[in-house]
Amino acid sequence: MWKTSFIQFFKIIRQNKFFTFLNLFGVSITIMIILIAAIKIESAIWPGGPEKNNENMLFIKNILITSDKNSRFGGVSLPIIEDHLIKMQTPKAIAFSCENPWSYISDHGVEEFNVKSVNAGWWQVFDFEFIEGRPFNQQEVIDASWVAVIDARIKNRFFQDQNAVGQMLEISGKMYKVIGVIKNVPSNCERSFANIFVPYTLTEAYNRDIRQTGEFGVTFLSSGKNLKEIKAETENLRLRIIPLLQEGYTLYFGGPYGPVSTYLQGWVSPTEYAGDRHEIMSILGKLFLLMLLPALNLISIQLIRIHERSEEIGVRKAFGASRGELIKQILYENTLLTILGAIIGLLFTLIIVYVFKNVLAEMLFSGIFENNENIQFHINFGIFFIGLFTSLVLSLMSGIIPAIKMSRLQAVEVLKGGEL
Repeated sequence: MWKTSFIQFFKIIRQNKFFTFLNLFGVSITIMIILIAAIKIESAIWPGGPEKNNENMLFIKNILITSDKNSRFGGVSLPIIEDHLIKMQTPKAIAFSCENPWSYISDHGVEEFNVKSVNAGWWQVFDFEFIEGRPFNQQEVIDASWVAVIDARIKNRFFQDQNAVGQMLEISGKMYKVIGVIKNVPSNCERSFANIFVPYTLTEAYNRDIRQTGEFGVTFLSSGKNLKEIKAETENLRLRIIPLLQEGYTLYFGGPYGPVSTYLQGWVSPTEYAGDRHEIMSILGKLFLLMLLPALNLISIQLIRIHERSEEIGVRKAFGASRGELIKQILYENTLLTILGAIIGLLFTLIIVYVFKNVLAEMLFSGIFENNENIQFHINFGIFFIGLFTSLVLSLMSGIIPAIKMSRLQAVEVLKGGEL
């Protein structure tokens, strides 16, 4: 039966090539848009590069400090990090950083670079690939040594083919000794991306009031099995910090969350974040609405196709075809059509991602990441599965109504020239 239906499917799509084109176009464009959205989300959650093992990481992006009179929302303050978080026992390593943009004025105009002030644990948490030299160590951080680790872009810009290690680099009027060069970090590695890394102790202007928010983000590296223990210790630590604040003050951590929850939370206050389930349902709702319009369009096209095949369907019913068999046939044909459209949509996606990568990066991440030209996109089996699943859902949404209407057809009326 299925072989016969398969052969009949190809005969049908060749009968009215215009309707076939409309079907395939609607499906392929819908699948392409959904796949690109999925690639954007995956590139932000699992960016690769130094964060390729981020399933073993937990992040605190922000904190909220409230009192009877006001509230403060921002990054983690240095007193909370140095006096409390850095002393935690459950994480394998702890990294923290704050960003300091550097505008370099040259004959070519103003060039923008990103400088991160980090601790020594930074190099244990994130997996950077060193081209030259080494990272700075704990003693150099304690001593506030004027050292810097730069990426290949900075090396090529200021030192060209020379060995950069040992060279001096002026940043915002201060001289740093280059001790290491790393491979360029993809800019969608939001937490680990920077062009230059320096010890955080070189800056003295940090807010030292524990009742104030700060400038830092914190990353915990786990052994892979103790994520719950890290979260529990962080919560206990938060409860111990609250009494140290002025009476009437309360502290909330925006984490520690894994990469998925961190992405879903965005920069939302910890008390306003509704949780992963709420955000995921919101995303699925948007995807459903995105598929609804092409599904309605495909329903209209399918009804026209069924009207053209009314005599064939009437004959089949007259010769004993059951209602269930006819519904299965229509759904089978519709599924084949949507899968074919999904394959075309996947090909469109591959072309856009690999041929127009820079244009796509600018469209998706403009104003989000520092350097959109260095973004890494990943197309894997997960993306392929999303395309297949979406095509099946779209097939069901667009095929069930025409199939039911066709199955209710009265053979005698159609063979006499009646309408569907």
